Amino acid sequence: MKKIFNFSANKESISVGLDIGSSSLKLVALRKKGKDSLIKNIAFQPFEPASDSAEIISSFVKSQGLSDIPLNVSLSGQPVITRYLNWPRMSLSELKAAMQFEAREHIPLPLEEVILDCAILNEKIEENKMLIALAAIKKTVVQERIVLLERCGIRPKIIDVDCFCLVNAFNHSQSLETKSRVNSAVLDIGLRYTNMVVLDGADLKFSRDILAGSQESDLNSLSSEINSSIDYYENQNGRQIEKIFLSGGAVYSPAVMDFLKHQLNLPLEAFNVFSGLDIDPCLEQNSLLSKPSLFAIALGLALR
Repeated sequence: MKKIFNFSANKESISVGLDIGSSSLKLVALRKKGKDSLIKNIAFQPFEPASDSAEIISSFVKSQGLSDIPLNVSLSGQPVITRYLNWPRMSLSELKAAMQFEAREHIPLPLEEVILDCAILNEKIEENKMLIALAAIKKTVVQERIVLLERCGIRPKIIDVDCFCLVNAFNHSQSLETKSRVNSAVLDIGLRYTNMVVLDGADLKFSRDILAGSQESDLNSLSSEINSSIDYYENQNGRQIEKIFLSGGAVYSPAVMDFLKHQLNLPLEAFNVFSGLDIDPCLEQNSLLSKPSLFAIALGLALR
């Protein structure tokens, strides 16, 4: 794999997202100027799960000319705990201070074993209330990821959560008019894992990592887990999901798409991950542009 770009001359304007999946690596590099973003590079590398992941990741990043640039990476799965809460309206600094005491009620782990963070999703859901996201990740899991990256010679700039990255990519691809009226589920379906989020308009209301993907042996379990998550959300929120948007490698499998259409009983649509972004002319011949659904998590990271 040849080196495509060398960004070292202007590091400040480059943001790179590296999605480390269970069977592939996906990378998106954006050049940012103000509110505008230009896709400078996309890259994809499949690998066998039994492979030496550190060696593969290191070689992949070096081949793209990104060895000296801090990268945004993410985590997902059972070690990541997220909660969505209606909270009295306050500033972000006040919220972060309050969460150091209140999180014990919502996180089923000793707080000394986790890294906590929180964010305001909507400041005006009702009078004197706001919607917040609370996230906790086991410290040991974060440390394991940092050790892996250090073995690869990579400096992490941000360690995010896959589901939050999926929201970033999806909301960037949708018009404000669409987001204001659609209550939707968004799924990123990989080979072995699926990230699921539910948005009310543009607001994140629910997220879940499902331990099933597009493998034939997983499909019954995947559809069952998606349907049960939709039922849970609708019962808890009194809002029906109108549509399911998809990304991930499953989008390019007609058999998987046909199966899900019959099992989920909702309109399905693959969203254009690269919508609203300019693309560097140097990438015009890159065949990966025809498969934007592979890059939802990587793009969500690069948009940070």
